[in-house]
Amino acid sequence: MGAPTTSYHLRPARGWLNDPNGITCVDGVWHVFYQHNPHAPVHGHISWGHATSRDLAHWKDEPIAFSPTPGGPDSFGCWSGVFVPGHDRPAVAYSGVVDASAGSTICLRWGSPDLRDWGPPVVVGRTPSSDGIVIMRDPYVLEHQGRRLAVLGAGLADGSPAIALFDRECETDWRYIGLLVDDDPLIRRIGSADIWECPQLFPLGGRWVLIVSLHHQGRLCEVVAAIGDLAEQDGRLRFITERAHILDDGADLYAPQVALADADPLLLGWVRQPDQDPAVRDHSGCLSLPRRLSLVGGEVRSRIDLGAATALIGDAGALPAGRTVLADRRWVIDVLGDGARLSHPVRGEVDLSPGDQIWVDGAVLELYRYSGIPATWRHDEPWELRCATDRTARAAAIIPRVP
Repeated sequence: MGAPTTSYHLRPARGWLNDPNGITCVDGVWHVFYQHNPHAPVHGHISWGHATSRDLAHWKDEPIAFSPTPGGPDSFGCWSGVFVPGHDRPAVAYSGVVDASAGSTICLRWGSPDLRDWGPPVVVGRTPSSDGIVIMRDPYVLEHQGRRLAVLGAGLADGSPAIALFDRECETDWRYIGLLVDDDPLIRRIGSADIWECPQLFPLGGRWVLIVSLHHQGRLCEVVAAIGDLAEQDGRLRFITERAHILDDGADLYAPQVALADADPLLLGWVRQPDQDPAVRDHSGCLSLPRRLSLVGGEVRSRIDLGAATALIGDAGALPAGRTVLADRRWVIDVLGDGARLSHPVRGEVDLSPGDQIWVDGAVLELYRYSGIPATWRHDEPWELRCATDRTARAAAIIPRVP
């Protein structure tokens, strides 16, 4: 059946997973929805999968939240979206897609108190015909100075990316009010894009942070964090970038979602995996470990949620000096001293520093650097860890996932 499957990262028992959606916490229970094809490990017929957890470490698979509506505004797929707070009943907003052109509308669904049953899709917004917008998707909601707003990723007729801004004072009738960001040289310097996908705009450390995933000519590229402020310019609200950097400098994290349901913003991202042959592997994709965000020295730093880490880590012991192959492992490794290095036949070599932490889950490796910028990789070929001495690193077993 191929390389080892993941065991403690959130993923469905079978089928396809991509973007996390609708993350929220209700009565001490975390609800995470995600793009899901329950029929095959390929991207298609996208529904919203659903999982719950009390500790962000052990997950319970819930029934599929909702699926494409035959003849409806999401008949080709229920694509990425967000939980919509502030109402007397749960709500989610997402991109409803009707055909392979990926043109979309903004759909809203009302849910039951337990977030397990959802009503039919209601179209609350459409792709505007102004400002050169030709494609738009992935709503994210926020409030600014008491005003209810939403941002969506967009692509313009000239091939450049943008962020579209909507007023949602009337939740069933979102009103387009202009481009929040279009030509941003600081983001462009990091990577090219024709659409900024899955925008996340939220306050952090007294500033505003915009996270975008770079889509370029069909390729999924870097995820960028831009730090700046919201300001009025020429009578319209704009995001003014002060600096920007890579959010995760591995190769395989994409489309993260940020939830503000707790003290520090929580982030989960999609650990990418391409379509799989169902005869070889019955699943594709998982979510990253839950990360808490902070603003340090003008950078958005990530660390694994402390409660999740505590719930997952078992007994620890020293790693021997020399080479350790990380195949078929479910480990967390703490780097204690100098002289540690990761190497991979495809990804190359990665130097490690004291305080770094490596989470290994079969084909998935997440490196949480002491500096705060993590790296995520997924590859069927295993990594190797080299330690200078038997005091360089220690490893702890991961407590198996509760079914």
